[in-house]
Amino acid sequence: MKKTTLLVLICCFVGSSIAIAQKDAATIYFKDGNKIQGLAKLINGNQVKFKNNKGDKPKKFHFKELEQVVINDREEPSTYVYLETKKDYFNVVRELEIGMVNLYILEQTGYSSPMFVGGTNGQMNMAHGTYYDIKNLYVRRGLNGEITHLGSNQLFSKNFKNAASTYFTDCPVLVEKIQSKEFKKKHVRDIVNFYNLQCNDQQVVILKK
Repeated sequence: MKKTTLLVLICCFVGSSIAIAQKDAATIYFKDGNKIQGLAKLINGNQVKFKNNKGDKPKKFHFKELEQVVINDREEPSTYVYLETKKDYFNVVRELEIGMVNLYILEQTGYSSPMFVGGTNGQMNMAHGTYYDIKNLYVRRGLNGEITHLGSNQLFSKNFKNAASTYFTDCPVLVEKIQSKEFKKKHVRDIVNFYNLQCNDQQVVILKK
């Protein structure tokens, strides 16, 4: 039984390693206007690892020199850009919606290592490690507007309704939908899409105090 269990664990580990090692078809766009196509994956939080073909020696590019990276890692290609999410702090984010208001998501996943904690009898016990999956949402008006953090799946959850209502205050009909909970945080793409399609210059009524 023990040998069987060990074999299953080894197979799972090898399978996971192979999955992680795989790269997806991608196009890398440089700030100087050039582009290259091949296989790529994101690494180290702010870099992309690239190969022209399988078996080629990989190259690494920092997002500082890139305009964007498009990777076929989902049902639809994902576009990744490098944004200053807060003053002097940059992150690689994925585009969700593009228009008058752009919506981005910062996805951070990983595993926190087990750690020793003090027990009731003065003995040290090992606490299990845990996986984490944090998703932060950001919006920006146009391509050069200020980045605004709308919320996270773990932080500031209770503030989303107020944060979204304040951000989209120039579109009363949308604010009403947010306040009435017709649109909730899980509908953030619908919120931004609604704003981009419905809250144009002819339809938006600016709130006045």
